[in-house]
Amino acid sequence: MVSQQCLQRFIYSDRTIVYSSWVIAMYDTIIIGAGPAGLTAGIFAVRRDLNILVLGDPGDPPTVTEATIVDDWIGTPNIKGTELMQRFLNHAKDVKVPIKDDKILEISKSSGGFVLKGEKESYEAESIIFATGALHRELNIPGEKEFAGRGVSYCASCDGLLFKGKKVAVIGGGDTAATYALLLDQIGADTMLVHRRDQLRAVESFQEQIKNSNVKVMWNTVLKEIKGDKFVKSIIIENVKTNKKHEIPMDGVFIAVGSVPMSELGKNIGLKIDEAGYIMVDKEGKTSVPGVFAAGDCANNPTKRIITACADGSKAAEAAYMYIQEKRLLGKKQ
Repeated sequence: MVSQQCLQRFIYSDRTIVYSSWVIAMYDTIIIGAGPAGLTAGIFAVRRDLNILVLGDPGDPPTVTEATIVDDWIGTPNIKGTELMQRFLNHAKDVKVPIKDDKILEISKSSGGFVLKGEKESYEAESIIFATGALHRELNIPGEKEFAGRGVSYCASCDGLLFKGKKVAVIGGGDTAATYALLLDQIGADTMLVHRRDQLRAVESFQEQIKNSNVKVMWNTVLKEIKGDKFVKSIIIENVKTNKKHEIPMDGVFIAVGSVPMSELGKNIGLKIDEAGYIMVDKEGKTSVPGVFAAGDCANNPTKRIITACADGSKAAEAAYMYIQEKRLLGKKQ
């Protein structure tokens, strides 16, 4: 149950829900996640004069903040991930987006919309925008965590320029791994693609480009260990057919073995989730449940970039606004 102090701090309108002797604010929209998608959704929702709350820690998951350099955010090339995230946060605060660091543990449907149970408090909203992001899938091998940000990266477009003229290994065989390898090759890095199978899973066009590039492919090979001192110095790889291991000098390792979308919360309210765990949305960000929207890396949008996450956030906020307006109009007619 929420405290009186919290009630006074978070009631923004006269639309309230009464539980016994306590009053809990009824929000138009609650946005779960304070990353690029969530903060953008918050900014656009505030502009639409919606009564909202953004729940989450702007640094979690650390997809943006872990990027040493972000080179694909238009207008600000070569910006640090931490600086870009701080700019997003400053912008949100400037337009009075209410942000609260609370982790949602459970969501259920209610007569008024949805009840969200957090670690600190409970909330009720007529609509929800999931902007929970995704975590990079890790290999969980020795050296991976130790050298994260010191030679180990999960984003070639973010950190690739740091490795011009250096030796790098890309781990994976899908579209992301192929694009990373091609980008690093174009930048001028001595690039090796390490794949556990004898054929890439990437689309044919990417496979053809890999063949015509300077990228060296290590087939039937897995990464076993990353070694170094202050920075990555070498990797140990193993051939899965012969079990032979080799240590190779290396300056950087780009891990592209997929991502883990943060979509578990949506399952309890019936959201459709695809085979990879992403929340299924239409072009407006609508999910399979009326009043629920999703934006950014947790949704099944094909492109996983900061700029597209922000675009998704703006679309989801607009869709939530239209949902609220239609709901109000329907209520008046009845």
